[in-house]
Order: sequence, then C-alpha cells, then structure tokens
Amino acid sequence: MVHLEQAQPEQLQELLAFAEEAFRTPEGKVDFPTLLPKLYGPGADSAPLHTVLYEDGAPAGLYCLKIQDFNIAGTALRVGGIGTVCVDGRSRGKGHLALLMQDAQERMQAAGCDIAMLGGQRQRYERFGYVPAGAHWEFTLTPRNVRDIRTGGVALAPLAEYPSWLESARALHEKQPVTCARGGDASFLTVLQSWRAEPYAVLQDGMFAGYCALAEGKPPRLQELVLPDAALLPAFAAALAQHTGAAGVRVQLYPWQRAELAYFASVAEQGVCVPNHSYRVFHWAAAARAAMALQRVYDDTAILNEFILEVENEVRLRFGPGAEGVRSAEPQDAAPDLVLPPLDAARLLFGPDSPLVPGAQAVPAGLLPLPLAFPWADGI
Repeated sequence: MVHLEQAQPEQLQELLAFAEEAFRTPEGKVDFPTLLPKLYGPGADSAPLHTVLYEDGAPAGLYCLKIQDFNIAGTALRVGGIGTVCVDGRSRGKGHLALLMQDAQERMQAAGCDIAMLGGQRQRYERFGYVPAGAHWEFTLTPRNVRDIRTGGVALAPLAEYPSWLESARALHEKQPVTCARGGDASFLTVLQSWRAEPYAVLQDGMFAGYCALAEGKPPRLQELVLPDAALLPAFAAALAQHTGAAGVRVQLYPWQRAELAYFASVAEQGVCVPNHSYRVFHWAAAARAAMALQRVYDDTAILNEFILEVENEVRLRFGPGAEGVRSAEPQDAAPDLVLPPLDAARLLFGPDSPLVPGAQAVPAGLLPLPLAFPWADGI
C-alpha cells in the first residue's frame, strides 16, 4: 500500500539519510548539509517542507517544496521550488515519481503558485510539464583575459567573518530587481552558501563595495554578484581571476545585470546564454507580466503591435500596448496568431532558444523572449 505524508520536524535526519542514499553515485554520497545548508545544515528546520511517500509503511520516496514570493521589478510572483526529488532504488519503476510530482503540483496550485521551477534531467521532468526555460549568461574568465588589468585596491574577503558587511550585503540584495525574502543575516548567509558556495565581500581600499558568492567546481562558478559601482568591474574581474588562479572561473549573470553583461562579454574568453531552470507555468499572464516588468527595468521599448498566443488547453494571451503589456485574451478578441503546446509556449516566452520554437516567426520583432530568471541561490 502506498500513501504520502508531510514530514514532521523531528524527521529531518531521517529524510537526509534517505536522500543521501537515493542520490549515491559510484563516487560516493551527496553531502546535502554542504550542498544546501539552508535546508539541511546545522539548525535547519526544513523537515515540514518535505513530503514522504511510504510503501507498505516504509519510506520509498520524497520531495521538497519551498514556496517563495518573489518581487520582480515591483510585480509579485509566487514560485514553487521543487528539489531533493528521489525514489528508493528498490522501489523504482512503480510510478512513485509520478505520484510525488502530482502531489507537488496539487500543493502548488492550492497555494496559488504562478510558476514552478526545478533542476534535473530534462526528459525525466518534461513528462510532468517542465521544460528548460528562463535564461542567464555564463562567461568563462581566465587570468589571461585580465592580465593587463590591475586590481586597483579591489579585494575579496570572506563575508561570514564580518557581520557589518553581511548586513550591508543583505541590504544590497533587497534593492535588486529580482528578490525574495532570505530572512535575517544568518539566514541570508546560508542562502548564499547554496550549491557549495563561499560568500565574499567585495572591498575597495578596505571598504565594503558589494558582494559575491563563489561556488566550488572545476572551474569554480561565480553564481551571484552585486556590485553597484560598474566602474569597479575591471578591477573586480582582475581580483577574481587572481583569487581563483589558473583554473579561471565561470561568471554567471542574469538578464537585468546589463553593465556586468556588457563588461564580461567584452573580456571573457567565451560566453553562452543557457536555460535558468526548468519551469512549469500555472498562471501564464502573471508570469509574462512579471517578466515584462523586469524587461522595462533596462529596456523601455513600447509594444506597438498586438499578438495573441494560445497555449493549448490552458489560456490565450494578448500582448499589446498598455501598462501591463499582457493579459488573458477575451472571447471577443481576434483569433490567435500562434497556437502552441505548453512546453513550446514556455520556451517561446522565456527560453534562450525562443527563436527556434516552431512558429516563432509570427511573433512581432523584439517582443520575445522575456527575461524571466531566478537567482540560483534561491533554488532548491
């Protein structure tokens, strides 16, 4: 007999042991407390975020669901983040994953989520309505790229060692175009440590100037950067290359970071635009409206032509002039210009491969893709 239960606070270590075993590879087990300290580190109280699937009274699978309210350029968007999805090896092939994903969907819809996001193998989750979409940039920076640039008094210092700088970093984060509540200073720090990252203060002549988070890897990955003074970017890049050494570093940037994108595109060895997460959209107009609000932060080009997209069996969206830019189409509106299944619609609206979606030529020039993306530190 199979049933699902929400985990109790005292079960966290039991959940952790199950997940570590389920994700074990020939190289060893995943160290979840280091990977995601905000969920599994010392003092974490995330057990109630997990749902456990029991088979004949024994745990056979689980998932974690964290619902977060994002502020995207002043527009609210409720996002369901799914992670730690796993099924015991002895119980696979029985449809347990489908039960877990269906339960997660029902919980998110009941909570009013506009969109869901997760990371994972594409074909595993595509059958549940998820598709790689959103976009961020990844630049490969080597010491050679910045060998003629001086650090100019810019240096990195571990953020955890300086409480006042930690408070300043949190204040900077809260001014960004895309934010969600990360809690107080201690909680903010553990969020920045997600995906084995070390948070650093960026200093100029010993004074706080910004912050970043550098994740382990070969090469390491700069997964968050907030540096208000764009004039410091060359010196920061030199300091970063000096800190990471010969291996270089991957620099991850988001669509709203226009100055940072322009600078690293001009000096990095190479850059590529990649999907941000896998998305499943529940409320299409809300997701598109939030992304359009974000786009207006750095591009105030007005929509001049109307365009109607029909998402098969879900909604018709009307894009056009006006403050919101998009709304659900009314019955009296014109016939759709393009009809797509949900997976292709998500790629068209938000994906880096938007121009490659069949029918994309029907979209007015410059309208899509929309810049929907979420910082990796906020994912689970």
